[in-house]
Amino acid sequence: MPKIENTTGMPINLIIDELKSDDIRKRIHSVKHLDLIASTIGPDRTKNELIPFIQELLDDDDEVLIELIDSLSRNFVEFVGGQVQVLLPTFEVLCRVEDASVREKAANQIKKCLTQLPEQKKVEELSIGIIKRLNDSDYYMAKNAVAILIPAIFNQVSQNNQNELINIYLKMSQDQIPQVRKFASMYFQDLVKHFPLVNEAFIQNILNSFIKDEQDFIRMYIVDSLIQTSKTPFFQKQQNFILNMFKQLAEDQSWRVRYYLCDKLAEIGEALSKDGYRKNFQMYHLKFLQDTEPEMKSIAALKIERVCILMDPEDILNKLIPLLKSIQCDTNAFVRNALASSVLALCPIIGKKNTSEQILPIFLTLLKDQDSEVRITLFKKLSLITNVLGVDSLSQSVIPALTELAQDKNWRIRASTIEVLSFFARAIGPEFLSDKVLKLLLDWMGDKVFSVRQTAIQQTAQLISILGFAWADKHLLTKIWAFQQIQNYLHRITVLFTINNIISQLNNDYILRTIVPILQSMSKDSVANIRSNVCRTSIQLAKEKGGNIVDPMKKILQTLSDDQDAEVKYQAKSSLESL
Repeated sequence: MPKIENTTGMPINLIIDELKSDDIRKRIHSVKHLDLIASTIGPDRTKNELIPFIQELLDDDDEVLIELIDSLSRNFVEFVGGQVQVLLPTFEVLCRVEDASVREKAANQIKKCLTQLPEQKKVEELSIGIIKRLNDSDYYMAKNAVAILIPAIFNQVSQNNQNELINIYLKMSQDQIPQVRKFASMYFQDLVKHFPLVNEAFIQNILNSFIKDEQDFIRMYIVDSLIQTSKTPFFQKQQNFILNMFKQLAEDQSWRVRYYLCDKLAEIGEALSKDGYRKNFQMYHLKFLQDTEPEMKSIAALKIERVCILMDPEDILNKLIPLLKSIQCDTNAFVRNALASSVLALCPIIGKKNTSEQILPIFLTLLKDQDSEVRITLFKKLSLITNVLGVDSLSQSVIPALTELAQDKNWRIRASTIEVLSFFARAIGPEFLSDKVLKLLLDWMGDKVFSVRQTAIQQTAQLISILGFAWADKHLLTKIWAFQQIQNYLHRITVLFTINNIISQLNNDYILRTIVPILQSMSKDSVANIRSNVCRTSIQLAKEKGGNIVDPMKKILQTLSDDQDAEVKYQAKSSLESL
């Protein structure tokens, strides 16, 4: 049994007492440390005292139960001496609680415990008993665990018990409570894996029952079951039945059902082969791109990246791309954003000439999109088109869009745009980073939002790695060091943050010649926060570089140890002591 160290700062007796506290925060704290309690009291007391006490907590608030199932899920079997059956009653009760996450975790823990039982006969006896009790429970939510457990143990029980489990599942699929039918629909994909133990007639009955259900969230999950059956010998025997089911779902009146099927098109294609996809499903994907629901067009556009590898290149050119040209200016920004995330995946498939003629116009249209999120999404996929057409031909189109995004009112857009620079620096070289582009980077370093400034600093370190220190010193760093003269202290502190980020790329001669004078000057700054950060930078330089850098850093810190600000003085003295 593993020994858990007590890092709570509290005596173990107090942690145990908190299990009985009226304060829910204390109960949660104690439950979080059940492994510590069990480790301390040993397996015998855990089985005979702690587990029975835990069972008295099972009607507690959801917050406590969530922490309880998480604690019991962390290899708690080891704390009861490997006797998994001790934990099963607790997990069984947790399968009846209101919180769905607790029920599912408890059911999965029962599955795990059953795999650790040494005797097969015991597995069958215990699992069938648990399933029957949960199925007969007055609380219908307990059937969530039944739907999870039946597929897990189906091939480990006798023929008679298999027949009984099939009857239970069949009744669940026809239950008058929609939520119960949903449980059966969700987990049926796990049960069909056991074909032919699960016979043809049963599979067809269940699927027929689900597809006629009035609730779309029940019909929706049939997609997963059909994909799974397509991977079994059942598909060879009942191919027309399965394909007809898929067709009904693809033409379902509920857009949610169609959406779910569209989201799974790539998995369907993988299960059926390229020919099967092209013959039976490609037409539906093209149809979804023309759907009246924007959600449908969005998911269909998003899936282009996954399903295009299943399509014939001629079909991409003649059937798919004409539809993409019609949605590149769709009134819904989510549709355009989905298109931006996937359209460039077509470039390697259709080749350079077709990319230039068919995809480049779409790319340029999206690059000018009024929604900045669309342009950012496009930038993140840029390598897919540059690998085919080359970067030089696109750089002049990209710079205006980059400039506009750099000034976007949304700071997250500005931060995301910065990351594009290293891509172009790596692909084109320093010639891309003209004065105009470098000015964008410097503007970002002075941005009013910290995250934007921090991203720009990190990008500076990447540019040094890509283009070399000599280039950076000549074209970039001297301009950053000039920030120390700017009145706004946020610009001045950026100098120190930059030094901290590129220390590993600086040699000692450069530090002595350039960085030391900067730190000496900034140690006299009027803002205490600046002087405090000079301490941090100095100690970092001294520790990481050592050698002839230590003495100059000590002198700066000695000066700051007499600072008028108490915090700066304390920090400088502490730094000196650490050296």
